[in-house]
Amino acid sequence: MLARFVPTVMAAVVALSAGQACAERLIFTSELNGAGASTATPSKAQGRARIVVDTDAQTVDMELVVRGLKTDELWTTLVKAPIGPVHLHVYGHGSHDPDNSALAFPFPYGASYAPTAEGFKVEAKGYRYDLSAASVGSKASFDEFVHSMRAGDVALNIHTNAYHDGEIGGPVVAVKP
Repeated sequence: MLARFVPTVMAAVVALSAGQACAERLIFTSELNGAGASTATPSKAQGRARIVVDTDAQTVDMELVVRGLKTDELWTTLVKAPIGPVHLHVYGHGSHDPDNSALAFPFPYGASYAPTAEGFKVEAKGYRYDLSAASVGSKASFDEFVHSMRAGDVALNIHTNAYHDGEIGGPVVAVKP
């Protein structure tokens, strides 16, 4: 009787292993400043982000360090809103034209934001794509989000009281393995 179940159990183990082999941790970076096409401000602030997308858990992690902006300069309206002042925007075909963008993934203001001597940092861990996308009304699937990230159609923007459309921002770029 046990012999009948062994092939089924083995097939399940092989299928599970194959699924795990497809899971990836995709790494992206973004250099933020005021000179980008999505921001175009005279701001001297700068930032650097490392974004990790876990394709198995469908989560996003971000480590962001900003110099030249303080947390009290972040757009007060967005600090109080569920979406927060820092988010990923998807732009049509890498144009990074602010008039051709959609909010894709927010990093809500809260305990993940911390002041530093030169500005602030954000350490966001395990943000679920489904919940984040729903919070901004995005209908894009996780696969569509990952495709946009890989295609270079995403930018990271920081919205401030001085520049509601984004004071600094930068394209999100895949890190080559």
